[in-house]
Amino acid sequence: MVKIIVKDVVDNCSDNTSGLKILTLIEEALKAGEEVAVSFEGVSYVSTSFVNSAFINLLEEFTFDIIKTKLSFVKSTVQINKLIKERFAFETNKTVAVS
Repeated sequence: MVKIIVKDVVDNCSDNTSGLKILTLIEEALKAGEEVAVSFEGVSYVSTSFVNSAFINLLEEFTFDIIKTKLSFVKSTVQINKLIKERFAFETNKTVAVS
């Protein structure tokens, strides 16, 4: 299990650049067959841009089932959980609707 502590990797969770740093770490771990826990300890807010870059971009390389199985979020807030859930729901429903 790889644990990524967001505040140790990025200064903020409000832009694409920060999200891409997290994305790279997650992708490396998933490609190695590892499970990943992303910790939001000490983080009170994330932007949609950050979530899209860090997590939604995973859909370009991995199925949603793999992401659901291998990726978890810990020490998170209601706002962060809700935003991540809403963004994944929107993107996965959009993909299904287009197919």
